[in-house]
Amino acid sequence: MYNLRTPLVIRQAGYDDIKLSAHYETKSLEPPIYYSIRIALVTEKYWEVELIHNKLFLKNKPTAVQGFSISHGHNLIIINRAWKHRKIILRVGAGIALVHPETTIRNEKYSENKGIFKMGYYIAGPVVQIAIEKQFNLYKKLFAAVEGKFIGSFSRIPISDGNADVLNVAFHGLLGLSYHF
Repeated sequence: MYNLRTPLVIRQAGYDDIKLSAHYETKSLEPPIYYSIRIALVTEKYWEVELIHNKLFLKNKPTAVQGFSISHGHNLIIINRAWKHRKIILRVGAGIALVHPETTIRNEKYSENKGIFKMGYYIAGPVVQIAIEKQFNLYKKLFAAVEGKFIGSFSRIPISDGNADVLNVAFHGLLGLSYHF
């Protein structure tokens, strides 16, 4: 996965806004790992529901930012419309970001015991994606899949005494398995 540099604005009561060109890393293979799960109703043109568990860690933190990550989930819940041509699948999708922010700004840590069911999760903003996938038959209805995605999301996340606008634009590369019922 490759995250493009994007604007980040942090607003906290009583302080000037922090504005920067954010550089995020994902740490895809560190727990909790990056994953994607998709369920599809397959015809020539079909619909899919997809969950991508992504993580964002701010790499270029200014001194006022001690911690800024969305690591228990920059979860992307997407409804896709897909078209299959031979073993190539094209898809476009839109959905929402369900996020779990972990932040400490100006030494003020944001409580993770708020949000949906007081578990630290928030519906934070819209997501869009375009993707292309190639499938390779392994055995009967079992396929290997290689997929490239371009995903953009905007999230407004809470921080202690304020909020932050997080724009994420990234290229995702996935390897996986697909089973056709």
